[in-house]
Amino acid sequence: MPDDTVTSLSEFVERVRRFRQLWNTSADRELWFRGERKNHEWKLRPKIYRPPEKRRMKPVPELLKIENDLYREFQHCGVQLCDPRVEEEEWDWDWYFLMQHHGAPTRLLDWTDGALIALHFALRDKPKGEPDPAFVYVLEPDRLKDQLNALPETALTIEAWRDYAKEDPYYKGKEDEWEQWERAYLPGDEESLRKMDIPKVPLLLYFPHITRRVAAQRSRFMVFGTSESWLSDEFEKPNSPIEAITIEATCVPGLKIELMESGVTESVIFPDLDGLGREMNQLWEERK
Repeated sequence: MPDDTVTSLSEFVERVRRFRQLWNTSADRELWFRGERKNHEWKLRPKIYRPPEKRRMKPVPELLKIENDLYREFQHCGVQLCDPRVEEEEWDWDWYFLMQHHGAPTRLLDWTDGALIALHFALRDKPKGEPDPAFVYVLEPDRLKDQLNALPETALTIEAWRDYAKEDPYYKGKEDEWEQWERAYLPGDEESLRKMDIPKVPLLLYFPHITRRVAAQRSRFMVFGTSESWLSDEFEKPNSPIEAITIEATCVPGLKIELMESGVTESVIFPDLDGLGREMNQLWEERK
């Protein structure tokens, strides 16, 4: 088997350890992980940038317009469903995170700092007998963040955001918010899209865990700009801060058992009755 292929939980953990050693990443620095069921052509892309089956992806400006509409509608309808209740104009990033974690399409790509959690996501929906291997992507976020911060485009984005915030009626008199240039990545209305272009490159986000589910999954977030393939292109480059661990397809059943015995189950990662119900259904599928 190729060197990057693992067949057991112990091999998977050892491969993660080797990446940390190879990258000389100290123990106090996070690694991020993302599990994907197979090698899709749209690997390492958020949901809104994945083309429908047998159809081309819509142009990015059209997708941004659709995302803005969905974001506003989610806020409008979600106020009554949130506990504790929040107002529509509050929690701009939090609303975006909630959209992602409740299945709505966004430019957010989920990561976790838990390697076994990512492995669970890579294997949880994998049908019996599927011949394709699964993958867990490993990211050194600090190195990628330094790489992004060094790009000329990042400096231009910060400057453009400050100019935009100084003139926008919402931010007038709120000088403390002029420095929050990360908001340039948030969905906005059509007028804000005309005035402030969403950057091309992605952005790594460090925010508090706002729900039990986000906390249980040890979630980390990356929001994409207008380049849908930026991260997958970066993955293919030499000396990339992203690597992949391949999970041999024939070993998936045994790995699922090892994960369950290690306490990594659906009801732990989704700490609610829906998660428990899905876990019971997984047990049924194995035994029926």
